[in-house]
Amino acid sequence: MKKIIFLLVVTSLFAACTKDPGTGGAGTISGTILKEYRVVLTNPATAIYTVPAADVEVYIVYGEHLSPDDKVMSDYEGNFEFRNLRKGKYTVYTYSRDTTGQNPPTTDPMKMVVLKEVELTDNEDHAIVSDLTIYDTP
Repeated sequence: MKKIIFLLVVTSLFAACTKDPGTGGAGTISGTILKEYRVVLTNPATAIYTVPAADVEVYIVYGEHLSPDDKVMSDYEGNFEFRNLRKGKYTVYTYSRDTTGQNPPTTDPMKMVVLKEVELTDNEDHAIVSDLTIYDTP
């Protein structure tokens, strides 16, 4: 009986050591935010130019959490980086002006989400998110 209890305690300890996504590792997730200017937001054919999006808030969600766990600002070249992450799945997102024209009138037209899902395969992994493009008018 004592051996069974001992095995249950040891098994519980090992299960408790499983680390969820979040801070505490040496992993990083980085990327770039671009801003595409369009004459008509809902028409991609009216795109005029694209520039790095400086000083844009970028959020990260650890694993299956419901709300953002951290936030950084993009630099003057639109680059951002989240550091000290453990292995696991993450969602990186920012907001853009609505380009769909589908948002109901009660929705903020500045709050169309642009997101990417990323996975770090080990605690020292570095993932580069493909460009997140936000939209605006000149």
